[in-house]
Amino acid sequence: MRISQHKTLLAAMFVFAAGFASASSAQFNPRCDGCMNTYDYCMSQPDAEQWLCVHQYNVCADRAGCLLMPEI
Repeated sequence: MRISQHKTLLAAMFVFAAGFASASSAQFNPRCDGCMNTYDYCMSQPDAEQWLCVHQYNVCADRAGCLLMPEI
């Protein structure tokens, strides 16, 4: 019984570490930060439309190789 608990814990730690590594590598790309700043600026406008800001972000992020936001 104890061996299966250790295997489960080890598998959970591996999944967490893999997810953390992929998320942290995306955060350190300065081009992705620039795209997020574009999105934040767009959303801060008084007449902002989220779908348009997301589209602008996705165009920038696609060129930079960043994760894309879902367009609704």
